Amino acid sequence: MILKRIKLFALRVLPIHIVQLLTGLLPNASLTIRIRGFLISPFINRCGRNFKIASGATINRPDRLTIGNNVYFAQNIWINATGNITFGNNISVGPMCVFASSNHVLENGKVSSSKNIVEPITINSGVWIASHVVITSGVTIGQNSIIAAGAVVSNDVPPGCLYGGVPAKKIKDIEYKNAILDQNNVIAEIFYEMR
Repeated sequence: MILKRIKLFALRVLPIHIVQLLTGLLPNASLTIRIRGFLISPFINRCGRNFKIASGATINRPDRLTIGNNVYFAQNIWINATGNITFGNNISVGPMCVFASSNHVLENGKVSSSKNIVEPITINSGVWIASHVVITSGVTIGQNSIIAAGAVVSNDVPPGCLYGGVPAKKIKDIEYKNAILDQNNVIAEIFYEMR
């Protein structure tokens, strides 16, 4: 068990941290976020093409993180993939978002330091997550949905909806007009209207 943790730290966690340190002083410009994504992607469980990541990201358990094609993470996001996290294709995540695939357990009225509830998080393709969003364990975000800034998502979000608030609730369905879809009907470029 200890050797497995040391191996995880040495082969995945430490290299990501080193890349973040070496590129952290560079501006979050288009070229820099592409370079950072390219350098970090080999240390993630599975990572697609064109991964872009801004500075200050924290990724816990990169061995349980799956990232599709054309995914962008803005600055200072926090990802705890203990329970597995999957991002589909064509996803944009705003700054200072939190993805927590594990929750603390209350035991005898106190937070247990040795027990967690871990459940996967799935972010389907074509999703836009605005800034300061928290997504908790066990949540699935449906394809082509939008999560408004500051939302706390603790339940599943169906496809094609705008969700926001604390806790997040459905605000509107999204009607896509003149959207450019990829081969799986996932939005590659978004031109949408709220209804």
